[in-house]
Amino acid sequence: MGRTAVRALVGAGLLLASLAMAPAARAAGEVVVAVSPSEVEVGEPVEVLLRTFVPIDRQGILPGSSPREPYPAPSDLWNLLYPWDDYPFDVVAQHDGDADVAVQLARDPSDSTLWRGTVSLPSAGTWTIWVRNFPGKEPGSTTSVTVRPGPSAATASPPINAATTTSPASIEAGPATLIGALVGLVVGALVALVWRRRPTS
Repeated sequence: MGRTAVRALVGAGLLLASLAMAPAARAAGEVVVAVSPSEVEVGEPVEVLLRTFVPIDRQGILPGSSPREPYPAPSDLWNLLYPWDDYPFDVVAQHDGDADVAVQLARDPSDSTLWRGTVSLPSAGTWTIWVRNFPGKEPGSTTSVTVRPGPSAATASPPINAATTTSPASIEAGPATLIGALVGLVVGALVALVWRRRPTS
């Protein structure tokens, strides 16, 4: 039996082993959640990215696999990128004094191990993004985003030196000028009429 045939049999055996491991992999799976960008202003969108992994023994690397350094797996394991088909991720953004904000995720069409979502946060402060499928908030299941207060014309106070009397004065001066002009015209017309009716000597 040639080397190519041996390699094919070993590869097939490893593939079958990985398929047999798949049901348990879902139960022992890990995630790493991240945000982009990590700082935004109130109301700006934040992209939430979630990667799915499965821990495997360091001795059991599959051909063509993409192991990652052991985060958050123990030191004797690799984190192998692994897709979770149609998994009901429950992700929220949390901040003291605010109601939880739900984050809807959808699988990236070009990467079966990547899930994406977008959320806008309503108030300033440090928000925690939490994958609630991991109730103990294990490493990788939370991350944070800093939200800065944004500029708002509605809430901005006017400058101290702003003359609030300028506009009302101009509004009041307009009608007064008009009335004065009308009175002047009437008086002028009356004077002209009286002047015409004066008897000539």
